[in-house]
Amino acid sequence: MSYAEPQGRQPTPDSVIIVGAGIVGATTALFLTQAGVNVTLVERQRPGWGASGRNAGYISMITRSAGAQLELANLSRSLYVELADEIDNFDFRAAGALVFYHEEHEALVEAFVAQRAGDGLPIGTVDAATAHEMCPLLAEDVVGGIHSQADAYIHPQKFVEAVTAAAVAQGARLVVGDVTGLEVRAGRCTGVRTSEGRLDADAVALTTGSWTAKLLAEVGMPLHLFHIRLQAAETSPIEEHFNVQLYGPGIFHEYAFIRNVPAYDDDLVLHPLQRIMPHVGLLPTLVQRADGRLLLGCPIEFVEEPDSAATPTVAGLAQMFGILGDHVPAIQNATVERIWAGVAPQTGDGVPVMDAVGDIEGLFLGAGHAYGATVGPGSGRVLADRILGLPGRIDLTPYRYDRPGVVERISRAVMYS
Repeated sequence: MSYAEPQGRQPTPDSVIIVGAGIVGATTALFLTQAGVNVTLVERQRPGWGASGRNAGYISMITRSAGAQLELANLSRSLYVELADEIDNFDFRAAGALVFYHEEHEALVEAFVAQRAGDGLPIGTVDAATAHEMCPLLAEDVVGGIHSQADAYIHPQKFVEAVTAAAVAQGARLVVGDVTGLEVRAGRCTGVRTSEGRLDADAVALTTGSWTAKLLAEVGMPLHLFHIRLQAAETSPIEEHFNVQLYGPGIFHEYAFIRNVPAYDDDLVLHPLQRIMPHVGLLPTLVQRADGRLLLGCPIEFVEEPDSAATPTVAGLAQMFGILGDHVPAIQNATVERIWAGVAPQTGDGVPVMDAVGDIEGLFLGAGHAYGATVGPGSGRVLADRILGLPGRIDLTPYRYDRPGVVERISRAVMYS
């Protein structure tokens, strides 16, 4: 399928400032640098310091709804394969995801797998013996698993560092400093103000996660985001090793397109701890890193501001440790080495933005990536092409800035999509 060039195509810029060195910003920088653009990547702390370096690293195809989300995820998934051959090691692992389930879930699993297969995902079920072979830590009462073969895993901090290093090696410049505002003159963005001084360029791209809305507000452009605190923990290395990344059956509760499956029922999937603390969502995730450590996640809490403490909460940790410890008893004696959290943004319709911003020439936006590990490289590719004025590799319409889920405030009831 071919797609038309974006409306309002401008000449290709010679220089671009990218604000924010997370997964989207770093990949955008790399792709623009490879196209011959002079790129300055600005980060106030270090590459991957924000949500990009704090997430679980799941390339979660199974949780992306059909349409814009899945199409972007498919583009991103293919780019991970290419980048794994081009840049430093980032623990890319294409072993798929396994959603373990119990006898009471079988009807729901059958309906869900049929829906996802219809969406084009390579997916199927495995029996109890195969599930336990894929992950020896699973409890005896697990009767099977959903194997989503396209899912993969990265070490997100390693990925951002590797992409940034590759961009710098190919000519990009990394500047550490806090961007305090945008320079807009005669309807055109000409640079940014930073704690280290002013930087000028032909175009500016904002990939600053939950902090993007504040920068846009200064120049009178709306951007409505929800801010989600995601929490995680890491254990010391364990002797058992497995390659697949795990989801518990609680995953079915966290997405509207799954809850709409006819066989869905809250009573089938909700753990008692989730009923005690209903304000905390949970993506029950468990993956083993290359060094043998277990990464546990992922409690979800809405917060009011991006500067809300990026530290775990009692409720979040209680659900994560309690539910995973209940469903996978083999991890109960693992020693916890560290816990952390990060704040990620999401648009009201659940689809990120990669587009020019309103009537301000030279200002571009990559925002709303609550599932940035899954769609990060694809988003960087789309944003780079948009800045270069190239035809879209996928249909760009769903990712436009001027849609209600971005410029108008929407109830967070539509968040899970």
